[in-house]
Amino acid sequence: MKKMVQNLPTKPGVYLFKDESGAVLYVGKAKNLRNRVGSYFTNKHLDRPWVRVMIGLIDDIETIVVNNELEALILEARLIGEYLPKYNIKLTDDKAYPFIKLTVNELFPRFQIVRQRARDGAKYFGPYLSAWSARLTCEFLRRLYGVHISNRPLPSGNDRPCLNCQLENNLCPLTNQISKEAYASQVAKSVDFLLGKRNSLSRDLSLRMDQASEAKNYELAAKLRDQLRAIRQVTTKQHIVGQAQEDFDVIATAKTNTRSVVSLLTVRQGVMSGQRQFVFDSPVEQAESEVIRQFFLTLYTNLPLHPSLIILETAIDDQKLIEEWLETMSGHSIELRVAKRGDKIDFVALAKKNAGTKLESSLVNQDSSMLGVVAIKELLGLYKLPQRIEAVDISNLGVSEPVGATVCFINGTSDKNEYRRYKIKTVEGQDDFAMITEVTARRFADSSRPLPDLFVVDGGPEQLKAAISGYQQSAISNQPGKTILISLAKKPDRVFLPGKKKPIPAPRGHKGVLLLARIRDETHRFVISFHRQRQRKKSLKTIDS
Repeated sequence: MKKMVQNLPTKPGVYLFKDESGAVLYVGKAKNLRNRVGSYFTNKHLDRPWVRVMIGLIDDIETIVVNNELEALILEARLIGEYLPKYNIKLTDDKAYPFIKLTVNELFPRFQIVRQRARDGAKYFGPYLSAWSARLTCEFLRRLYGVHISNRPLPSGNDRPCLNCQLENNLCPLTNQISKEAYASQVAKSVDFLLGKRNSLSRDLSLRMDQASEAKNYELAAKLRDQLRAIRQVTTKQHIVGQAQEDFDVIATAKTNTRSVVSLLTVRQGVMSGQRQFVFDSPVEQAESEVIRQFFLTLYTNLPLHPSLIILETAIDDQKLIEEWLETMSGHSIELRVAKRGDKIDFVALAKKNAGTKLESSLVNQDSSMLGVVAIKELLGLYKLPQRIEAVDISNLGVSEPVGATVCFINGTSDKNEYRRYKIKTVEGQDDFAMITEVTARRFADSSRPLPDLFVVDGGPEQLKAAISGYQQSAISNQPGKTILISLAKKPDRVFLPGKKKPIPAPRGHKGVLLLARIRDETHRFVISFHRQRQRKKSLKTIDS
C-alpha cells in the first residue's frame, strides 16, 4: 500500500478508497493527492478510530486528477452522491424531499410539487420536509393569490372559471378574466412569500377582506379574517428579530456518534422567516465541522436562493472553496462567516436548539430506549445527549475480598463488552468511600476506552465526593469534554449533583430516573456476582489447604 501511495500524483484531485470487492469505502478531495492519501497511513489520524478501521479494509486506491481544488470539490460531491460510500456522511432519504416548482416559461405560470429538480428553466423552492407541508403551502397561495396548481400547462379561453377561483372569488386565467401582467403580479407575490419576504402578506389579506365585505360576500370575508388572524399569530410567535435588516442563512448542527442533524434558519430582512432540519447518518463519528461541510456538498446547493451571507456555528474545511463554488452557482458573492458576537450568536443558538430537538425525536423514533436518555439530558440540563453512561459500585464483606465494578449503557442499552471488574488494591480495612475513589481513578486512567458522558455512583452526596476525588486524580479531568458525575440514592430514588446537598426534584416515574435506577441496579448485580465468585474461590482454597 505504501508503494501505491508513493506512485500517486502530486496534483489536485479526488481519491477513492476501495475494498477487495471493488466497493467504494470513502471519497475525498485533495490539493496534493500523494500527501493527502499518505497522511491516512501515518499517526495523523490515530485520534479518529473509524480511520483505523477503514485503513484495514482498503485494497485499492483510485485517483482522479483535475485542474484545481474547486473542480475537486465539485467532483467529490458528485461521486459521494453516486457511490454513497460507507465511511462518508450520508443524508437520510436525500431524494425523498419534495420541492415546489414554478413553470416561469409559460403564458400563465403554475405551481406543482416535484421530487427532483431538473434543468428546465423553472424555479424551485424547498426542499420541504414532507409533501404534506409543500402541498399545504401551495393551497394557501392558491386561496390567497389565485395562482394555479397543476401538473399540466394551463389552457385558456374556457367558458367558465375553474371551481377553485369561483369558491375563493379569484379572477381565473382559464377564462381570460385576468391579464397576463396582472396574473404575473400575483405569481410574484407568491414567490416573495416562498422566499420569506412576507411583509406585505397581512396587508394583502386585509385588503381582500375589506373588498369581500364591501361586496357583501361575508362568507369569503370571514375566511380571510381567520387567515389574517392565523398569520398575525404566527408572526407574533416568531419573535426572533435581528438589529439589522439583513438577509442571511444560519447553519448549526447537533450530533451523536452515528447520526447528525443540520438546522437551517432563513433570516430575511432581519426576521426569522423559516427553519428546516436535515438528518445525516454515518457509520462513524464525525466532527461537527465535517457534518456541515457535507451538508453544503450534498444539499445546500439544491436550495433555490443563496443569500450573500451564511452564518456558521464553526469554521469548516474548504470554507473559501465552498464560497467560490456557491458564487459560481448563484452568480453573486457569498460569505461564509462564523458567528462571534451580537444577534447572530442568538440565531446560531436557536438553530442549534432546533437541531438538538430534531435529533432527539429522530433517535427516539428509531429506538424507544432513547426516551430515557433524552429524559436524563433534560433532568440534568446537559448540553448534549449522554449517549455513553457508566456506573460504579463496591461490594465487600468486612475486609474479605473487596471488589468494585463498572457497567456501561450506550443509548439506553447495556453493552456488556464494556463491563469491567476491579480487585481493590490500595485500601486497607472496610472503607467504601476510599474504594469508590480507587475504582473511579482506575477507570478514568484507562485511556484505551472512550470516556463516558455521564458517570453514576450508587449512593448519596458522600459517595459522589469520593468518586469526584478519584476522577480528579486522573489526567482526564483537565481535558475538554469532561464527564459529568452524579450519584443516585435509593428508597426513594434521588439524583444528586456535585456540591449540592439536596437532590434534583423529579416526579415519580420520571423516565430519566427510571433509566438511572436500572443502570445502578445492573451495576449492583454485576459487582455482587463478581464478589460471590471471589468468595467461592477463597472458600475452595481454604478447603484444599
